[in-house]
Amino acid sequence: MAAPLLLHHQRPSSASENSPSKNTTTRNNNPIQTHPCILLLEKCSNMSELKQIHAQMIKTGLFIDVFSASKIVAFCALESSGSLHYARLVFTQIPNPTPFICNSIIRGYTNKNSPREAILFYREMIEEGLTPDRFTFPSLFKSCGDLNEGKQLHCHSTKFGVASDSYIQNTLMNMYSNCGSLVSAGRVFDKMLERSVVSWATMIGAYAQWDRPVEALELFRGMEFENMKPNDVTLVNVLTACAKARDLKMAKWVHEFIAENGIEFNVVLTTALMDCYCKCGCFSLARELFDRMPEKNLFCWNIMINGHVEDSDYEEALLLFRKMQLKGLRADKVTMVSLLLACTHLGALELGKWLHKLIEKENIEVDVVLGTALVDMYAKCGNIESASKVFREMPQRDVMTWTALIVGFAMCGEGEKALKIFYEMQRSGVKPDAITFVGVLAACSHAGLVDEGYSHFDSMSNLYGIQPSIEHYGCMVDMLGRAGHIAKAEELISEMPMPPDYFVLGGLLGACRIHGNLEAAERAARQLLELDPENGGTYVLLSNIYSSLKKWDEAKRIREVMVERSITKPPGCSLIEVDGVVHEFVKGDMSHQRSSEIYEMLEDMVRRLKAVGYVPNKSEVLFDMDEEEKENALSRHSEKLAIAFGLISTRPGIPIRVVKNLRVCSDCHSATKFISKVYNREIIVRDRNRFHHFKDGSCSCKDFW
Repeated sequence: MAAPLLLHHQRPSSASENSPSKNTTTRNNNPIQTHPCILLLEKCSNMSELKQIHAQMIKTGLFIDVFSASKIVAFCALESSGSLHYARLVFTQIPNPTPFICNSIIRGYTNKNSPREAILFYREMIEEGLTPDRFTFPSLFKSCGDLNEGKQLHCHSTKFGVASDSYIQNTLMNMYSNCGSLVSAGRVFDKMLERSVVSWATMIGAYAQWDRPVEALELFRGMEFENMKPNDVTLVNVLTACAKARDLKMAKWVHEFIAENGIEFNVVLTTALMDCYCKCGCFSLARELFDRMPEKNLFCWNIMINGHVEDSDYEEALLLFRKMQLKGLRADKVTMVSLLLACTHLGALELGKWLHKLIEKENIEVDVVLGTALVDMYAKCGNIESASKVFREMPQRDVMTWTALIVGFAMCGEGEKALKIFYEMQRSGVKPDAITFVGVLAACSHAGLVDEGYSHFDSMSNLYGIQPSIEHYGCMVDMLGRAGHIAKAEELISEMPMPPDYFVLGGLLGACRIHGNLEAAERAARQLLELDPENGGTYVLLSNIYSSLKKWDEAKRIREVMVERSITKPPGCSLIEVDGVVHEFVKGDMSHQRSSEIYEMLEDMVRRLKAVGYVPNKSEVLFDMDEEEKENALSRHSEKLAIAFGLISTRPGIPIRVVKNLRVCSDCHSATKFISKVYNREIIVRDRNRFHHFKDGSCSCKDFW
């Protein structure tokens, strides 16, 4: 708690303490202001020169003049080359310091980010019986970060009769806002007799700052009702509120208001509008504004790059970064976090490595946020060793950093290592959050540690006060399903405090496929189709379960239903990065410039795989066609095309990394195991559920995914 400020006030013993000295009575005729020492002060550029001028003032007797002394203090306190320490020494030599002199020192501490010293000096000032004026309190309010102390200063401003000053009231509102007391800020605003545009902007900004966008927008409408024309700051604050409220309609209205009222679209205002459009999901309008800007600063580029990442347009985000580089702008931490996120989604490990080297080359500080982004990128691109290395080199880690590595190990099928990191996290004193436990439970699932999974699930609420969400229940269902406890998984679903979603029921259906539990599969499928009758993935998985159990009529019936209802399987898409370029493939893709070579490699793959025992799983083909057509369709799946491209584009021994948007089908999974052995390649596939590390004919998932 802040120490109480002194409320007593001693008036000066003589009028001379609040008025110019005898020597300054001639200032109306400007003899002091035109003195050579004063004129030299105007040109002074450093403390060495200042000290020489100060010495000359003392020698000539000029320093005893309060005006002259105030000029010395003002330079020391307010100039970038000044010295507050010297200002304080000078202050002790002034017999009758004026409020201007005191205010200069307080402002100096505030400007140089020494708020405690500003408050302490004010206390000394009051103890000495010096009187603050209306210029004293704005700097004090800016320095104040403690609510109780701020309220005491508010009382002082009232006691000294300056609380009704509009500038003081505006800074007072800002102080209360920064201290988190919107109620107090609102009271000051409501009691103002006259509100300037700055007053409205300050209060609107306070609501926007503390995630109260509805109140901010209501206040803006009230401002319009009182015919108060907003300034740039007001509009920026309103756009911030629109962004937080995701109020696209209001954002467009503000855009029209700016245009109709002839307000200049300066960089700050345009950037705020761009940011608002991005946060409201209207990326096309944001890009339109961006492209029209004659001059763009780094902040503009960062907003637009991040906007494309938020829009899942990762390639465009990377392309925009290249354009930014050509303009001669250097990236900062914000840029790099967005770009690393793009690489994470694309599975672009080589590009991510290049960005890591660029971070080191440009001496960009790797703080907790950027370090976590690097850990996450490496982990989700399948390079868990590099993720661990970055993690170990970080001087500071927060819960998100630990979680990124835990989730990374879990996705890579390294459940026991993930739990080892979790236990280390607990020993370090970092408190896990809800996302951490998603990784922990996934790790237990992949490692088959059912008892440990239950223990961690219970500890969420018992030890950490975290109520399990549907994601946590989904992990538990997946864990039980992997272990073959289908009945227990169904029982857990029935006991959930919320209805199951597609993730939960889909995990159960996948477990039924692995363990051949048709009855439970049909129950799960019925629930899934009630949630989403048009989801082709459910039909496909159920059809595959029937086929695997040789229930051909049932499988055919499912396919016929899909045809009758025009239900299609979600299109599969696979990405592969070669030489820093990400290539995208879909099923049967012929658009690639090296298609002829890719399909030649496919033929070679099929021939060589069959020679060592590979048998295509034709039950994966949904629609009626002859056996040769089914086999041909299977060979053209997107991940096989990506792998074929990787084989013809990389040197022997280089790992092939593929990212797929859907779950890997059984045939592709089987074929990739054979490919890894026949071609002696390590193949890493990241599908919707997890990583598959194929090597020497086996997969890290142990055929459960």
